Amino acid sequence: MFWGGERLKTELGVLISNFDPARIDRASYRLRVGPEVYVSPTGEPDDPRNKPKTTLNEGQGFTIPAGQFGFILTEERVSVPLKAIAFISIRAGYKFRGLVNVSGFHVDPNYEGRLIFAVFNAGPGPVHLSRGE
Repeated sequence: MFWGGERLKTELGVLISNFDPARIDRASYRLRVGPEVYVSPTGEPDDPRNKPKTTLNEGQGFTIPAGQFGFILTEERVSVPLKAIAFISIRAGYKFRGLVNVSGFHVDPNYEGRLIFAVFNAGPGPVHLSRGE
């Protein structure tokens, strides 16, 4: 059984850190880009984006170039109950810009912690994101 918006309002307060009921969107909860990202190297040796990991300040942006992977740590920590499973997806607006989810589509029962969301930019141009988005 899927949890609708009303059930999410009653259950998620103890399952998601910094829970905000305004982030519920029908039968989903909008997680945010968190404090760390990794974007795969562009292949150009002097490109400043070729770093193993980037720590982001609040609101700081980053770019996933076309043809590159990004690993995005969520702002929130989640706790999935033992008798539940969570599904993860990318919002349509980001899909239309080229981002494809490559990290899988579920979070296992009993998982606790931040999520690492792996994406691939299959679009024709760079995709810009920022912490908190």
